[in-house]
Amino acid sequence: MAASAVGIITLLAVLLAGPLAWAVATYVQRRRKGNGPSADGAAEAGVSEGQVDGTATQREEMSGVAYTLSLLGYAIGLGNLWRFPYLVGKWGGGAFIIAYLVCLLLVAIPAYLMEMVMGQYTRKSTVGCFKMIHPRWDGLGYGQALILLLVMAYYNVLLAYAIIYIAGSLVDPLPWADDSKNYFNVEVLNGYDDYVGKGLGPVQWKLALALLVVWLIVFASLAFGKKILTKVTWVTVVGPIVMLVVLVLRSVTLDGAGDGIEFYIGKFDSEVLGDLDMWASACSQILFSLSPGFGTAITMSSYTRPKENVFRTCMVVVVCNSAFSLLGGFAIFSIVGNITFRLNAAGGVLDEATGAMVATTVAEQASAGTGLAFIAIADGMRAFGSGTNAMSVLFFSVLLTLGLDSTFCWAETFVCYVEDYLLVTGGTKPAHWKIVGCMCAVMYLMGLLYCTRMGIELLDIVDHYCITYYLLLAVALEAFMFTWDFGWRRFVVHVKLATFGNLRTPLGQDVIPSAFWWYAIHFTMPACSLFLFFYIFSSDVDEPYGGYPDWLQGIGWSCLAALLAVTPLGFVRTLMLGTGSTLPPLEQDEAALAAALGITSTLPP
Repeated sequence: MAASAVGIITLLAVLLAGPLAWAVATYVQRRRKGNGPSADGAAEAGVSEGQVDGTATQREEMSGVAYTLSLLGYAIGLGNLWRFPYLVGKWGGGAFIIAYLVCLLLVAIPAYLMEMVMGQYTRKSTVGCFKMIHPRWDGLGYGQALILLLVMAYYNVLLAYAIIYIAGSLVDPLPWADDSKNYFNVEVLNGYDDYVGKGLGPVQWKLALALLVVWLIVFASLAFGKKILTKVTWVTVVGPIVMLVVLVLRSVTLDGAGDGIEFYIGKFDSEVLGDLDMWASACSQILFSLSPGFGTAITMSSYTRPKENVFRTCMVVVVCNSAFSLLGGFAIFSIVGNITFRLNAAGGVLDEATGAMVATTVAEQASAGTGLAFIAIADGMRAFGSGTNAMSVLFFSVLLTLGLDSTFCWAETFVCYVEDYLLVTGGTKPAHWKIVGCMCAVMYLMGLLYCTRMGIELLDIVDHYCITYYLLLAVALEAFMFTWDFGWRRFVVHVKLATFGNLRTPLGQDVIPSAFWWYAIHFTMPACSLFLFFYIFSSDVDEPYGGYPDWLQGIGWSCLAALLAVTPLGFVRTLMLGTGSTLPPLEQDEAALAAALGITSTLPP
């Protein structure tokens, strides 16, 4: 093997693309500021007055651009590029897309918008926001904080895989050229052949080293404030979009790409619309992509400017997130179509039942699950000829940067929890970089559990039992919290008052169509989330998830039980202490809006 000059040059270009985009955007913004004020808060990050449980504090603010980029990075993650296309192929092509869009409209967007408005209104992190709405909900906030710990510990291990593949892309020939499946399972994971009598096993040094690199990137990006993070997000948000466009343009020209694209969007299996498993997959995909229920959208929105139009930002993020998923499918299935073409041209694949070589299909090659990115697509990189190393660097850099954006938001949210807690308790607040450093160190040590020989199985268990279940429950509980203690009227008044006087919304932003949003938040959002929660629960009771050994199943159920035990603590404390909401009276908000609009009577509902 020798170093690949093409791969190295491509990696350098990837690293420089983001800073160049940021420099151009900064220049344009400064020219605009020189000509007059920017619209709706697109200026530099600053500081505003806020409160944390009654304690006055200066809360660092993000500009409108930084806020939008952060939410885009948070929403567009690894699942957009490989899980979404896989599910489209598995569940009837266009039929799945219809189910996906229905769940997007009736569940995910309402939950996401609700969190953004509550975060901007209270200007607090998730725990503080819930406690201000009513202390009985702070247990839900603590549960979401624990979820952040769990997800950050394992999610970055997936990014460590990408680091290893980027490093491999810098040599020629690619180290997985002979057998991509063996490379992933043996060289990267070194997993066991079976689970009999096996434990987690020793830590694999390659994964541990790659994970350390990931957490060092996170520390360098977060430790020195949001201005530095804004510059980094130009790399991790703009970069994947540019790289994806390049991948699509090149992939669709491959032999067999048309068969892959036809499989992706050219079929519509109407029968699967009656399959509950398909609807469960569609709902879970969009929920876990936008990720309402983590509390991150609440915390990120607490840092945006009080005059920011979060309604419009929500629509922008939602459209871009789904568009990225749909566009990514063209690149993925073009490559899968080419893999199928090459296999059939070479004589097909071995049928284990008959021992004969038979033709394979796009559907069979697209069913690799998690391995779709690190086995099938990695193998497909060989189809690019002299551009193999360049395209391999591009693809795995996209995976890395997509994952980093989500990690940045989760880590920022957790650090905010810690800082707000120290302010409330009156403790001495360490420097921001020290808090970030301690968090990164702890998360790295926790992540080593997933770098063991059975780490990927542990990852799957924790993701299913903790993240899947609790996100669904959290979305439903947030809907109940909104209905009982925050209120639709406060929601509408705040959005209009916050945007009143902006250049694009001089009379304030209306929540339209109001009847749809009211119905979705009060009914479809909690109903669908709870239905999916109990449907998955019944399925796991009937048949243990994934066929994993009992001790792994026990870890999953135990973690879920701990999360469920934390959630009602706020209700218990409220019953004992008799505390109530600290939200300002609704009449105060209505009076402020009425004064802004120049009317004296209370606005109609």
